[in-house]
Amino acid sequence: MRPLAETAGIKVTTRLGSVTNAARVASVLADEKVDVVLHAAAYKHVPIVEDNELEGARNNVLGTQVVAEAALAAGVERFILVSTDKAVRP
Repeated sequence: MRPLAETAGIKVTTRLGSVTNAARVASVLADEKVDVVLHAAAYKHVPIVEDNELEGARNNVLGTQVVAEAALAAGVERFILVSTDKAVRP
């Protein structure tokens, strides 16, 4: 991915942190002057998440809210939520 991005003149930067850590998310967006957020962070092992509902909701739901609100506050041009798995018993 990186060579293709570099060819297109796109800077790719990786940072480690939790989507539930609002300060970290805001810091990364501000420090890197992010234009586009591709949000795909989620626990996707359904049986484990079903057995740990609060942690699953905290990461998957509240984490998405944290990233979306931080992107809005930072003036990010685009926020794209990527579904990382299929629905179970929809």
